[in-house]
Formats: sequence, structure tokens, C-alpha cells
Amino acid sequence: MEELSAKFLPQFVKLARSRLANALTAAGARDHQAAPGIARELHTLAGEAGLLGLHDVVPLARDGEQKARSLGASRAEADAELLVDVLHKLERVIERIGSTQPSKAGD
Repeated sequence: MEELSAKFLPQFVKLARSRLANALTAAGARDHQAAPGIARELHTLAGEAGLLGLHDVVPLARDGEQKARSLGASRAEADAELLVDVLHKLERVIERIGSTQPSKAGD
């Protein structure tokens, strides 16, 4: 399992950062039409994190997925705020994971 993690974790962190940046941009702009896409991205993130054994990421990503679905249905400011909040929490967890990885040239 450690080999799998060592091989794929840097790629996971890079993709997670990109997904979260895009999600935060859309949620911060209150782009309600982007909510289903954000939910799909967070669903994928949760699955990938689960495969890599990143147990702090999975519940946050699932929570964000649910909040994105709620925002898509309600289009309410309160739901947008809740989504942005969980995305920031998830971003901090991803950054913590990324900071524990050795840096490679070109990353």
C-alpha cells in the first residue's frame, strides 16, 4: 500500500489542488450552474482519497459533495457559504498532505 501511495500521492495532491481551486472560484462567484460539476469533482476526489487511504479527506469531500448538491437545488446564499467553508477546510487538509511529500523538479 505504501508503494501505491508513494507513486500516486503527488499526482493526487496536484489534481486535488486544481479541482479545489476551480470549485472555490465557481462557489465564490456563486455560480449555481457549476454546482453539479463541483459535486462530481468532489465525489471523484473522495473516491481517489479512499483508494490512497487518506481518511481525513474522504468525509470532507463527501460533505462538500452534499453541500454542492444542496446549493444546486436551493441556489441559496447560505448553501454557497457552507460549500465555500468545506472547500477551504478540504484545501487545508490537501495542503497539509502535500507538505509532507518530497518535492520533485517540475512540480
